[in-house]
Formats: sequence, C-alpha cells, structure tokens
Amino acid sequence: MVNVPDEWTDRMAYEEFLGEAKNAWVLDSWIEETTEDAIIERFHVQSGDLYRLTNTARWLLYASHELAKLFRYRDLRRHLSQLMEQVDKGVKSELLPLVRLKGIGRVRARILHDSGLRTIRDLKMASVKTLTNLPLIGPRLTKEIKEQVGGLVESKEWKKLRKKGPKQQAITKY
Repeated sequence: MVNVPDEWTDRMAYEEFLGEAKNAWVLDSWIEETTEDAIIERFHVQSGDLYRLTNTARWLLYASHELAKLFRYRDLRRHLSQLMEQVDKGVKSELLPLVRLKGIGRVRARILHDSGLRTIRDLKMASVKTLTNLPLIGPRLTKEIKEQVGGLVESKEWKKLRKKGPKQQAITKY
C-alpha cells in the first residue's frame, strides 16, 4: 500500500514507518483475540499503550464511517461498523453476536463459540445445564443470557440452580 522508506537515506521516515507497522500489527493481534498479556510481552507495549491504540483506532474508524456515510459508500460503512466493534471488543467477527450480550466479553464469547453455541438462536435453544456447565458461566449469568436471548428458564429448573448456585459460581469464577 505504501512505499517503504529507505533506511539509509531517510532514517526518521523509516523509523516512523516501523512504528506504524508495529501499531497495525498490535491492532491485528488484538482483533485476532491475542491476550493482552501476550501482546504486552510480544510487542513490548504497556496496557496503557494498548488502550490508547485501540481508542485511537476506534476514533479513526468512526470518522471514516461518518465520511463513508457522507459520500454514500454503503458497503464501506458496513465493513467499518464491523471493524469498529471488533477493535472495541478485541474479537474476530465470528464472536460479534455473542459479545453484544451483557456479561459476555471476549473470553466468555470464545468459550461459548468453541462449545458450539455460536448464535443467539443456539443460546436460546441451549439448556440451562449446558450453559452452567461451561467454564466462567454460572447460574446468574445463565439466567441473564437466557433473558437477553428470549429463552425461557422454567422456575423448577431455576430453583435447582439457586440451591447449588454459589458453589458452582465459585468454581467457575476463575
């Protein structure tokens, strides 16, 4: 996309190019669901740097989205909207429907997705037992998920969960 500056004739331009390439690589790693710790270790950045970088990227993507709206680039707007969400949540596009739910971040979304619960419909159809047996998904979060996706939780089933809830919540917390 751009010409790489010559390292020997324009050292400052070359250093700036490397810095921007590193920023792009960090952002790509973030939306590919690399952990924050792994990003910090691999790229020698601090969590504040990662926050600043993702915040700046969100702002630039929003501005680009608004320009695309102004110039009526519908396809580009759709892509920019998705990319804004990915940068915001730090996930691949396949997890976007899941991370839109309250209480579901990138880690829980990946757990749900990898266990076969990939869509809102999957969550709606999943049993309470299936959800509570997953790591980091306790009875309270299961109820919250079911309420958000329109799945019903029978009162009998919920009473059973409440009795064993605190123990299970403690186990799945970490």
